[in-house]
Amino acid sequence: MKKLLLFLFLIPNLVMGEACYIIDGSDSYKALQFCNNGEQLHYSITKFGIEHDVEAKASLIGKRAAYCDLRYEAYIEQVSSTSTLTCIFKNHLKK
Repeated sequence: MKKLLLFLFLIPNLVMGEACYIIDGSDSYKALQFCNNGEQLHYSITKFGIEHDVEAKASLIGKRAAYCDLRYEAYIEQVSSTSTLTCIFKNHLKK
């Protein structure tokens, strides 16, 4: 019984990884360089208006191609005026 309880307390530590949170701005490229491969990336853009929503989604699709490990799912969601890309980080631009 003690081993089972110990195992249950260790499960969150085994599944939780590091995360990298980026809010789009003038220094977002520099901030992306500090993310490590394998971390969960959360990249957010806040825009207002319908034309900006389309622009934000296009920008996130470009970020997905450049900064996401495409072997895994990458999600783009929009809530109110904020669009967010969530994926596993992999920097394809860094050599």
